[in-house]
Amino acid sequence: MKLYDWSIAPNPRRVRIYLREKAIDIAIEEAGYPDKPILKPDYLAAHPHRRVPLLVLDDGTEISEAMAICRYFETLYPEPALMGGDARERAIVEMWERMAEWEGMVAVSEVFRNSKRSFTDRGVAGSAEPMPQIPALVERGMQRVGLFFDKFNTQLAHNEFLAGDKFSVADITTLCVIDFAILVGLEIPETCPDVARWHASVSARPSAKS
Repeated sequence: MKLYDWSIAPNPRRVRIYLREKAIDIAIEEAGYPDKPILKPDYLAAHPHRRVPLLVLDDGTEISEAMAICRYFETLYPEPALMGGDARERAIVEMWERMAEWEGMVAVSEVFRNSKRSFTDRGVAGSAEPMPQIPALVERGMQRVGLFFDKFNTQLAHNEFLAGDKFSVADITTLCVIDFAILVGLEIPETCPDVARWHASVSARPSAKS
């Protein structure tokens, strides 16, 4: 079993934090360059999905997408539960995790991929064909990130973690979203003090610091 990683990318980081929270140790191979915004040619040629993270099982099965990989390990190693302990918890965790990805990660990615010169003709992740940048998506992405911060601040005003009083994959994804946003220059707004409080707390966890 091997996990293909790219240490500078936010989505593989979601899986790394998850594995460290679970104390699961597997082989990890870097699929990208640490100082270049591209994946290695041999990785792209061997894996048609053309994105990371990617888990390859011993029988050759390939599992892509961060939460699909985490779901695989959650089934094998249910404790500590990071996807909820009962039906209600699981639904709430998944709800907030999906909102973090679709309202946060995708929005930041719109800004990043459509504004960086190094991503010219790479507007869509995983595409082997040139995908031109769309400048209008930068402005829309920034607006979406603002909405994301406001919504999550409201939730965190009444909860220690995103899904309640327990750390979960919703917090992992949200942390990676916010750190990605900060990297892009989209800081936590001063109007979102509960996001800032939560971010400081979660960032101090050993799994996040490592």
